[in-house]
Amino acid sequence: KMIQKKYIINDYWCWNNFFNEEEIKKFNLKIKQNIIEKEKPEKAASGYKNKILKKVDSHIVDLSSVIEFVKPVLESVRYANDKNFQYDLHCNPELHDTGNYNIYSSKNKSEYKWHTDASADIRYDMKFTVLINLSEKKYKGGNFKIFNQEIYTVENFKNPGSILMFKSHLNHCVTPIISGQRKTFSIFLHGPKWK
Repeated sequence: KMIQKKYIINDYWCWNNFFNEEEIKKFNLKIKQNIIEKEKPEKAASGYKNKILKKVDSHIVDLSSVIEFVKPVLESVRYANDKNFQYDLHCNPELHDTGNYNIYSSKNKSEYKWHTDASADIRYDMKFTVLINLSEKKYKGGNFKIFNQEIYTVENFKNPGSILMFKSHLNHCVTPIISGQRKTFSIFLHGPKWK
């Protein structure tokens, strides 16, 4: 798929408007038809003394059920990894793994406080988190921020249809939604243990 704009900083890679408006609607519909279960709060990142950090309506989806949308994303992610990061990644997560469909709403000031993404399985490590902005309308708030010696906002990810790939071990957050609804789909890419 031809990409017009790419943004890279050492910590992330962002594709602006990867999916168009019609594709976003179809992707959302396909996800809703293939939800496996609602994510349990204890499965999300937690803070000190198990404080809940994720105040989001989140659902688990088998990646193979949305393969037509996930495949071009993962092809682009693999290319970006090969050219810029060279992380050792496991093959074909779209055949075995699940993704998270997250709906942030202004009705309950949804947010995801500062956290890192990590694997619960000690046999491998999480290398990248890939977020797809599936919002069908503009929203206020819901900014994605990363901390790496300083805090910065990834502005381009606010555009519906955009994709963000970032290093999972970096602290990141989503600020509270002020108005509207923010929809994202998360894919987690694993690889051999860090050495």
